[in-house]
Amino acid sequence: MKLTSSPATDPTHALADAIASTAARSRPERDRWYSLSVLVCGIFMTTLDLFIVNIALERIRRDLHASPGDLQLIMVAYSAAYGVFLMNCARLGDLYGRKRIFLIGMGVFTLASGMCGLAPSSAFLIASRALQGIGAALLMPQVLATIRVLFEGEARPKAFSIMGIVQGLASPIAQVGGGLLVTYDLFGLGWRLVFLINLPVGLATILLGYLWIIETKAPIPAQLDVKGAVILALALLVLFVPFLEGQDHGWPWWSVVLPLSSLPIFYYFGRFEASLVRQDRVPIFDITMLSSRRLLAGVIGVFLFFASISSFFLSLTLLLQTGLGYTPLIAGLIFAPTALAFITAARLSPRIIRGVGQRSLLLGISIFFLGLALSVLVAFNAPTSVPLLVTSLIFNGFGQGLTIPLALNANLSTVPEAQAGLASGMVGTMQTLGAAFGVAIVGVIFFGELQGAQAAVAGKADLFGHALGTATYFNLTATALSAFCFSLLTRKS
Repeated sequence: MKLTSSPATDPTHALADAIASTAARSRPERDRWYSLSVLVCGIFMTTLDLFIVNIALERIRRDLHASPGDLQLIMVAYSAAYGVFLMNCARLGDLYGRKRIFLIGMGVFTLASGMCGLAPSSAFLIASRALQGIGAALLMPQVLATIRVLFEGEARPKAFSIMGIVQGLASPIAQVGGGLLVTYDLFGLGWRLVFLINLPVGLATILLGYLWIIETKAPIPAQLDVKGAVILALALLVLFVPFLEGQDHGWPWWSVVLPLSSLPIFYYFGRFEASLVRQDRVPIFDITMLSSRRLLAGVIGVFLFFASISSFFLSLTLLLQTGLGYTPLIAGLIFAPTALAFITAARLSPRIIRGVGQRSLLLGISIFFLGLALSVLVAFNAPTSVPLLVTSLIFNGFGQGLTIPLALNANLSTVPEAQAGLASGMVGTMQTLGAAFGVAIVGVIFFGELQGAQAAVAGKADLFGHALGTATYFNLTATALSAFCFSLLTRKS
C-alpha cells in the first residue's frame, strides 16, 4: 500500500503528538479522572439520543402528523449529519483544542435538543436532529482523542473500559427511561421530554467541562476538508430526501431522478478526495486506502452490518407500539434485553477470542443473523408472542456485542499504525452512513408493505407483523453480505 506524507502519516506529527501527550499526562492523576468523568457524559448523551428517539416515534407521528418519510428522516438526519462532519470535527479539536471543541459541541447538541423538544412541525424536528448530529460529531472525537492523550499504560484500557460501559448502559436507559417519560407524560410534554431532558444535563456538562477537562491539542496544525464535507452532504441530501419523501407522494418522477443524480456527485466526491491525497493533503475519506482489498471488504461489511442494525429497530418499534398497542414504557422494557446481551457479549469477547480465534467475528455475525431469522419467523407466525420476540432480541444483542468491536479491530489491523486514525474515521463514517441507508430502505419496504397487505391480512398485529417480517428480509440479506465481506477481511494475506 502506498503511504502519503500527509500529517496523518508524518512521523514528525506523531513525535509532536507524543510530546503533547507527555505534557498533558504531567497533570495530577485526579485531574485526569475528573476530565474523564465529564467526557463520558458527552458519550452518554449522544448515544442516548441515538436510541431514545425510537421509543418516541409513534407519539411524534400522532402529535406532529408526521408521514412515514418524515419518521425515517428524523432518524436519518442525525446519523447522516454525524457521519458527514465527523472527520473534520476531529481535526478541529487538533487545531483549536479538544476541550474547547468538546464544549462547543456540547453547546450545539444541547441547543439542538431544546429545538427538538419545542419543534412545531416534523420538518423543524428533522432540521434540529441534523443539528444534533453536528453537535455529536463535534464532541465525540474529542472524547476519544483526549482519553488517548491523558492516559497511558494500564490506565488507558481502564479509561476506555469505563467509556464502553457508559455507552453500553446508555441504550437500556434510553429505552426504559424514554418509555417512562413518554408514557407518564410529565408536565403534559409527552415525547418532547426525551429531548428537553438534555437541557439541564447538557448545561451541567458544559459547566463541569469548563472547570475540569484538561485542554489538549495537536502541536502541528491539522488540515480541514470543508469542500469534501460539503460535496458528501449534498450527495446524501439529494439521495435521501427525495427518496424518503417520494413514498408519501406516490413516487413522482423527482423521487427517482434526484436520487439517481446523486451518483455523479458521489463519483465527484471520490475523485476530489483522491486528488487531496495526491497533493499530500488529508481528506475526510481516503479513497486510496481502499486499494487494500481486505480494508475495502471490511468497510463494506461495516456499512452493511450497521444498515441492518438500526433499520430493524425502526420496524420493531412500529410493530410494538402501533401494531400491538404497547405503551412506550412496555416497548422499552422489551428492547432492554438487547442492550444487556450486548454488554454481556462485549465482556465475554476476550474469552471467546481465546477459544475461537479469528472466527469470533463470523461467530458474532452468525448469532446476529440467527436473531433476525427468529424475528422473521415470529413476525409472520406469532407477532404477539413477547417471549419469542425477546429471545430473538437476546441473540440480536449478543451478536452485535461480539461483532462490532471485533470488526473495528479487524479493519484497523489491515493498515499501518500511522494510518490507524484515518482508517478508524473511515469505519466510523461508514457505520453512521450505513445506519442511515438501512433506515431509508427498510422504512420504504415496511410502510409499502403496510399499504399493500391491508386487504390480505386480517388484524392489526398480523398486518404489522407481516410488514416487519417482509422488511427484515433486507436485514437478513445485508447481514449475509456483511458476513461474506468479513470473511474476506479476516482471511490471511
